[in-house]
Amino acid sequence: MATMASVLAQTPAAPQRATTPRPAAEQQAPAAPTVAVTPAPRRQGQPVNVKVDVTITDQHSGTAALKKTVSVVTGDGMNGFIRSTANYSNIGDVPLNVDVEPELIADGKIRVRVNLQYDLPGSVTGQGTETPGAGALRRTQIRENLAVILENGKSVIVAQSADPVGDRQVTIDVKATILR
Repeated sequence: MATMASVLAQTPAAPQRATTPRPAAEQQAPAAPTVAVTPAPRRQGQPVNVKVDVTITDQHSGTAALKKTVSVVTGDGMNGFIRSTANYSNIGDVPLNVDVEPELIADGKIRVRVNLQYDLPGSVTGQGTETPGAGALRRTQIRENLAVILENGKSVIVAQSADPVGDRQVTIDVKATILR
């Protein structure tokens, strides 16, 4: 044992490493506690249905108005849509498409998003389709994308479109009714 003690005493000590002071920015700060981020809950619609009536009135001057009504019933905050297509041998497909998304808001009012595609061939109306200098009307196409605030059960004219050449006018009327 004495020999071992003398060997240990003769072994030079390991050199100590010099530490250079680090700036405060380089020193590791204690880890911040992690906070779980939870997304805001998705708004849940109320458990009621809403009936949305979309009425299209198509009128040429001096003739009776042609009316079409499309009704969709869907839940509060939900989408509903109707796809309707007629196929004529001489003019092909004629679509009438309506998408709605009603949402109940404060004071018993209803926010309704309406997307409408309305095509009407000129030859189906029973009206004269010749416009002087322009020729025969082949088709009228209307695309509407609207967001409106409605009172329960009251209809509102939300759009009026004019034929860019003739005297045809198309009116879109929307009514939303809460079904309890």
